Amino acid sequence: MSKFKNVSLEISNKLSTLQYEWGDISDIGNEIGIILGKYIDENDQGWDKDSFIAGLNHGISHTDGTHC
Repeated sequence: MSKFKNVSLEISNKLSTLQYEWGDISDIGNEIGIILGKYIDENDQGWDKDSFIAGLNHGISHTDGTHC
């Protein structure tokens, strides 16, 4: 299975089985960050932390009116 598929499945499984009912967006970020931390490679373009942050900002821009 590809690294992309593994990461996607891990995040999906973790977020769908969280044990707590109350939290905020930082809790979601923490859970995703724990998983991504195992796969981030600063020497691999597209798998570095900056690429994830850029993708996150791009996705948010589609809904908050800042997308160019």
